[in-house]
Amino acid sequence: MWQTPYCLSGQDYMALAARTRWRSLLLHGSIATTALGLGLMSWFIAKPMATRIHQTVPGERLTITATPNIDISLDADSSITVSNAEPPQIELLRGNAYFDAKGGGPGKLQVKVGTTYINDIGTRFSVSKRVNGGTIAVADGQVEILVEMGTYLVGAHEQADFDGIRVTGQRVIADADIAAWRPNQ
Repeated sequence: MWQTPYCLSGQDYMALAARTRWRSLLLHGSIATTALGLGLMSWFIAKPMATRIHQTVPGERLTITATPNIDISLDADSSITVSNAEPPQIELLRGNAYFDAKGGGPGKLQVKVGTTYINDIGTRFSVSKRVNGGTIAVADGQVEILVEMGTYLVGAHEQADFDGIRVTGQRVIADADIAAWRPNQ
């Protein structure tokens, strides 16, 4: 007859082995079930990020509603991306865009132009992208421009140039100079 550990008889050893297998199966099964449950919860809770691209061809203009409180007008030969995040993440890829952020308080709109970030403070403003930066013109309210040198504040009826490092040429402008390409201003 063969030897069993701890001096158990053959039948006792088989019963112990069966109990140990069931405990092991129960432990590993509960770990797998918990992991599967957590994975499913994270799938249902996490909203996948989607980004839409809007663009115009030469000679075409477009107005879109990014959210119920944010309208965006694109000039000819312009393009932007808009995410479904809250607040939406918007990037001006080329051309000119006019943003109308209505109600809801400050901080609901952030626009990226190259390496520069523009945060609204309840406003309407126009952004033009150039090769080495861009220009912003504010119709109402204020915007913050975040560049490497710091944060700059541009108010209503002002225009400023930016290049990702600094903001230059901040000046007062007339209403007609803000997004002059827009019809029915």
